[in-house]
Amino acid sequence: MRYTPNDIRGASFSRRLRGADEGELRVFLDGVAAQVEQLERDLSASQARGLQLERELERYRSLDQGLRDTLLEVKTTSEGAREAARKEAELIVREAELKAGQLLSEGRDEQRRLRADLETLRERRDSFARRMRHLLEQQLELVELLSHHEEPEASSAGTEEPGAGPATHA
Repeated sequence: MRYTPNDIRGASFSRRLRGADEGELRVFLDGVAAQVEQLERDLSASQARGLQLERELERYRSLDQGLRDTLLEVKTTSEGAREAARKEAELIVREAELKAGQLLSEGRDEQRRLRADLETLRERRDSFARRMRHLLEQQLELVELLSHHEEPEASSAGTEEPGAGPATHA
């Protein structure tokens, strides 16, 4: 059976011979009742504090779980972002390699074209030089032919009739 402080204070006992002093007994019972009252208040406060602490603990557990979930989500997101960045970097590198290959191929084609153009120009230059040489040789031959042809005329010009000189234009 559970006793309350009021039960202790209101307790009465039957009288007997050689029994305890009723005043002392009353003081003792009042002291016990006061201690029980204090213990009940302490217990009630402790229980209230325990409930408060349990609520806080539950709140912290919830926060902890939320943080764990968030950390897991951040980790997953970060790994996904890292993987996406790696794939994008690989794609950029592949595209750059393809572009470099195209540029290199275009450069080689341009080099071949320029070399062919250069060779054509050299051939044209050489052909032009040969034609010019041939033309100059023909002109020299013509000049020599004309100079040989005029020499006899110049020597015969001294034997020409007097007064028959070159024609002068008035």
